[in-house]
Amino acid sequence: MRKIIFLFCALCTLSFSQAQDFNKYERMNGVSSVLITSEMFKLLAEIDFDSSDPEVQNYVNLIENLKDIKVLSTSKPAIAQQLEADVNAYITSSQLKELMRVNDDGNDARFYFEAGDSAAVVKRLIMFFKGEENGEKITVAMSISGNIDLKQVSKLAKDLKVPGADALKDVEPK
Repeated sequence: MRKIIFLFCALCTLSFSQAQDFNKYERMNGVSSVLITSEMFKLLAEIDFDSSDPEVQNYVNLIENLKDIKVLSTSKPAIAQQLEADVNAYITSSQLKELMRVNDDGNDARFYFEAGDSAAVVKRLIMFFKGEENGEKITVAMSISGNIDLKQVSKLAKDLKVPGADALKDVEPK
């Protein structure tokens, strides 16, 4: 019985530690990182935008429902390899579903999600991109959590200038 309890605790710890592995990249040399929290989204939603513009209103509605966005990018091969391994482990342990894959001229973008309350809304969206930008090899991992409207998220990712975000423009959940 002790062995079973020990094994269960070890598996829970492993699963929890894999989710936390991305934090190690935030201050790592050779990695660019951006973290936007729900507090920032709340502040942005309170700014008095021109509410008569439907595009602006859609943008405000999107950011009001987000918890956080984390973007990690690197051009260092060793870090890129470890980041890819950590993303793959996280996708497996979290049982995320594949949303789509795009391979265009050597640029590979993969998207995974955790289902939300409706087909057009997801709780978590993970993007992994490996390819080139401006002639330089780059690897990018992006995580967005909250109530994410897939029809609006591509605009947000594009505005954040995330490599691979263009592939989101026609995204629909499976």
